[in-house]
Amino acid sequence: MAYNGRTNELLGYPADARLLIINADDFGMCHAVNEAIFRTLEDGIARSTSLMVPCPWMLHATHFLADHPEIPFGIHLTAISEWADYRWGPVAAREKVPSLLDRDLPGQGLLKQGRYFYDFEHMPEFLGQLRLDQLEMEFRAQIEVVLTAGLKPTHLDWHCLRIGDRAELFEVMFKLAREYGLALRVAGRSWIETLQS
Repeated sequence: MAYNGRTNELLGYPADARLLIINADDFGMCHAVNEAIFRTLEDGIARSTSLMVPCPWMLHATHFLADHPEIPFGIHLTAISEWADYRWGPVAAREKVPSLLDRDLPGQGLLKQGRYFYDFEHMPEFLGQLRLDQLEMEFRAQIEVVLTAGLKPTHLDWHCLRIGDRAELFEVMFKLAREYGLALRVAGRSWIETLQS
């Protein structure tokens, strides 16, 4: 519990305070999600949010954040498009990040292969052939979009990416967090201890 006291102090609270910070993920995913997040932020239920840069309603979300600079938000680093019928792809040029793009997946119907991120169902295939340099390039592009818009994120986290024991994925995100001077949201004692060390 020693790390909780230090975190509390960094946030301006007494070391022994018990805090609950509600963060609204997936900002920018779709209109309905955006409207729900607007309301929870304005009503004070959620205290921060995480923006999905590659998603179709990202501009709608960024306009809200620009009008409300007091709202802390993170970049929800995105390399998975979890539904078969509602997809998004990379911010970086597709030809530079081909290992992030779905190919030859069954049941794609009218969707063009090689245009979108892998869906959640095919994450094992994605993780099996992923190139870390391309993942870093895409995540860096997402961060740069936010910074170029004049917004000031507070942290990084990730969307649907099951890092589990994949330390190399954590290292990519940790490297970017350090480089850009952002916090990195993690879960689990081992990741917390790794981050703090």
